[in-house]
Amino acid sequence: MNHLKFLQKLKKDIKQSNFDFETVKFFRKDIVSVWIWFCVLEQYYNNNNNNSIENIMIEIPNEYASRPTIFKIIDDAVSKKYFEKIVDSNDKRKYNLFPTSQTIKEFEEWAKVFKGF
Repeated sequence: MNHLKFLQKLKKDIKQSNFDFETVKFFRKDIVSVWIWFCVLEQYYNNNNNNSIENIMIEIPNEYASRPTIFKIIDDAVSKKYFEKIVDSNDKRKYNLFPTSQTIKEFEEWAKVFKGF
C-alpha cells in the first residue's frame, strides 16, 4: 500500500465528500456516529433483519458514549430519514434500524474513493 497516496486521498475525500453526500457528512461528525453508521450498514450488507438498537448499543464501546447520546444520534438520523426505525415483528418492545436508500446510495458512492487501497 502506498501510504502517502492513501493519506492524500483521505484528505481530498474529507474536503469533498462532505459537500457531495449529506449522509456521509452527518455520520462522520464524531466517532460514535461513525460507529452507529457502520453497525447499521454492516447488518444491512449481512442481510440481517434483526438489527435492534440494543444490538448496536452492545457493539459500541462504553467509553465512547452514553446510552442517551447513542439514542440522540439514532433519533436525529431517523428524523433526517437516514435510518428507518421499524418495530420488531417478534418483539413489539424492540426497534430495528435499517439504512434508507439515500444512505445506502451515498455510502456506496462515497466508498468508491477507497477502491484499490
